[in-house]
Amino acid sequence: MLLAVFGIIQAAVLLQARSAVTEAARAAVRAETLAGSHPGDALNAARQVAGPSGVRDITVTVGRSGPLTTVEVRARAPILLDLASTPLSARAVGVREGT
Repeated sequence: MLLAVFGIIQAAVLLQARSAVTEAARAAVRAETLAGSHPGDALNAARQVAGPSGVRDITVTVGRSGPLTTVEVRARAPILLDLASTPLSARAVGVREGT
């Protein structure tokens, strides 16, 4: 019974972390596609969104192809008891302003 409860709690933690990383990718691409954005804006936006959820090791990769900007956010979600972590990633695509 205790193992089932532990599993349910861990699943909820992972789903919440996955949602936070997905939203962080969306925020990062919004920050990166704004006219006048600066290097580091995407990373700062991702950290602001995902950081409070407890995910760690947040990295942001930005790619550009024509008017499209692709942002990939990678992070690690904690496993209960902090014995390990699970890798998560999300990707978002946006069109740069002024193109």
